[in-house]
Amino acid sequence: MVSVEQVSRQFGKLAALDRVSLQVRSGEVFGLLGPNGSGKTTLIRVLTGVLLPSAGRALVAGLDVRRYPDRVKAAIGYATQEASVYRDLTVRENLEFRARLYLGARAVPHAVEETIRRFGLQDFAHQLAGALSGGWRQRLAIAQAVVHGPKVVFLDEPTTGLDPVSRRTIWDLIHQEAARGAAVVVTTHYMDEAERCHRLALLYGGKVIAQGTPHELEQQALQSARVVYCQTSLPLEQIRAMPGVLDGWPSGNGIRLILENNGPTPSLPLQTVYPNLEDVFIVLTRQPSPADNPASKGGPE
Repeated sequence: MVSVEQVSRQFGKLAALDRVSLQVRSGEVFGLLGPNGSGKTTLIRVLTGVLLPSAGRALVAGLDVRRYPDRVKAAIGYATQEASVYRDLTVRENLEFRARLYLGARAVPHAVEETIRRFGLQDFAHQLAGALSGGWRQRLAIAQAVVHGPKVVFLDEPTTGLDPVSRRTIWDLIHQEAARGAAVVVTTHYMDEAERCHRLALLYGGKVIAQGTPHELEQQALQSARVVYCQTSLPLEQIRAMPGVLDGWPSGNGIRLILENNGPTPSLPLQTVYPNLEDVFIVLTRQPSPADNPASKGGPE
């Protein structure tokens, strides 16, 4: 559904994207994970036809984004970082407006009613979107993005600013879209959320530094580092300066550390723990160069 081959995007001398390659299948939730400024939103804007790539090729729903940007827009659903709804329209009116852009007149009523039901918006159908809470407004934004049954859905940081319960609900809805057969591309900088994706691409400095399932990325990180936990009264900065320590931060009553696999082991009471995606990201961004990482050349298809 989405094929990206060596895509770059320049803004003057700034390389916002540098030879990015990845594949997204139908029925898959694919995460773009990285800090602010890593290129996630720029890549989404290229794939939705908003920006043209400076180099490389991108296909979305079988359409070349450079040659057919308008046709791409009709084949996708897109929800931006800000809840992309019209606040002075009701929930139903927002859905009807979006559906009419892409569906025939006879198909609109059924599509709107079905979307209201699937997203649990029945009690808010006649309420102004501007009066909804942040979580419900974001739910409406995603509903609006998928009301016309797109083949590919792009969600740019859909849970930013939401409470944990709302975030979980949004992710349930995201997986429902994948279950109906859509390819869903989600950007996030929340490491814990990224574990909900089927596969991930880690972006850093405009490059893909690794991609695969969360488990595959964790195993890749373990090849060059190990994660431990210790309880000690030593200052954190002193521990970070010890030979063999890549990084460390407070965790509960102790400290979580990332150690070099073949480096010296600090004289501390250490307990090995399994890495999470935050550990993975720290390990992989400390490697010499993303361009030298084989995983940055493209992931499994």
